[in-house]
Amino acid sequence: MVQKELLPLQMECTMLFQSNPYMIETIEGIAEKLDRTKEELLPVLSQLVIQGILQNLGDINSPRYRYKEPSVITQVDGDLKKA
Repeated sequence: MVQKELLPLQMECTMLFQSNPYMIETIEGIAEKLDRTKEELLPVLSQLVIQGILQNLGDINSPRYRYKEPSVITQVDGDLKKA
């Protein structure tokens, strides 16, 4: 699959997990929910894991995916000067 063909499916997968942030699912379950094949999903899920959007809680033989909540970094400047 070409990268531009993967992008809509990446968005579909991301939206599925964002809508169900506590879901832990196998590739078979994701394929059923999105009406896709495992072969279509495998490169997309792998890319989402690399990007840090999903976590793989299983192993190579039985991957189980879940949404990884993005971390929010806030920085407070302690050297604020009064005007």
